[in-house]
Amino acid sequence: MEYKIVKCVNDPKKFSKEVFEDLDIGVEIQDFASPYLLDNDWEHRLEEYKKLTEDFKGILSLHGSFLDLNPSSPDKKVEEITWNRYMQSLNIAKELKAKHIVFHSQINPWLKDPRLKEARNKITNVFWEKVMDSLDNYDINIIIENVFDNDPEELAVLVDEIKQPNIKVCLDIGHANLSKETELKEWFDVLGDRIKYIHLHWNNKIYDEHNVPTDSNLKYFYSILKEYNICPIIALEYEVDNITEEVNRVREIF
Repeated sequence: MEYKIVKCVNDPKKFSKEVFEDLDIGVEIQDFASPYLLDNDWEHRLEEYKKLTEDFKGILSLHGSFLDLNPSSPDKKVEEITWNRYMQSLNIAKELKAKHIVFHSQINPWLKDPRLKEARNKITNVFWEKVMDSLDNYDINIIIENVFDNDPEELAVLVDEIKQPNIKVCLDIGHANLSKETELKEWFDVLGDRIKYIHLHWNNKIYDEHNVPTDSNLKYFYSILKEYNICPIIALEYEVDNITEEVNRVREIF
């Protein structure tokens, strides 16, 4: 099984079309998740990336806005801000001709009341229906990422409730490793083929370090992919000094 690899970048200087195409890898652009950029000179940054990615042959993804946003908020002002940021992200993705965009689940693990969870899922479903209706035939895959989530079942139900065929799951391995209640394999067991995209990085299970996975980490991760027979896009979400050496290391282990 051949896995498509993507490298996450948050600076135009970290992307080279020639190098990425030679390695046959894609790129996930993460700069535009920053509210500091979006409130300032984001148009200039967008033009930089448009020139850099022109005719790029690899997968092109974008990370959408997420800080303090909530598509299921009952507060209409919060919903409005969320809508504006999400649409800004989607419009940037459209300009870049991105095929995938990552948004956070915004699931609050402290929300335990089943009635509140049901209400959250219904509001989220309505929100995403409005988003899809506004895209004007823009064909993009929207990938929902676990962040503070402790229970993969909640993410599975949320995505199923949305009922949009091009809205699936981005499983963030580092975030899943931070869950005190759920082992990594259980995320795969519950989410299954909803997982179309993976953010790969590692940590000490205490905080979100975005460490480089060791060889043993990669072998364990690969064994899970084989066991569950899924083939998601794998985005390397950690810093490396030599991208060529790192991609070759990952491919050798896989």
